[in-house]
Amino acid sequence: MKITIQVMAQPYTYEDIDSAIKIADAALDKGHDVSIFLFCDSVLAINSLVKPIRVDRDIPRILETMIEEKKLNVEICGICMDYRGVSKENIIKGSRISGLPELAELVYNSDRFINFMA
Repeated sequence: MKITIQVMAQPYTYEDIDSAIKIADAALDKGHDVSIFLFCDSVLAINSLVKPIRVDRDIPRILETMIEEKKLNVEICGICMDYRGVSKENIIKGSRISGLPELAELVYNSDRFINFMA
């Protein structure tokens, strides 16, 4: 089954990205094909320069590990990155700059679409 999860909220203000990661992790473990599309403020989740304090979760590194080890597909809205000053040099390895046409294609080709909006 193909699953696309869209996240829009800030990664360290809300827990939407945490829920998306948990759903993606469980689905990948069951052999499903999962894509996470980061839109609006959620693009900050792939900023490799983020250095969370010791007690907080390291979302960029969690996503990077899932991309590498579980073949999670992470796509990022390029316009949202530009708006928030995130450059392509700062995104985590394996993520992909994308846009709304690619989101539409993901949704069209998915069996399930989950949308986290703040």
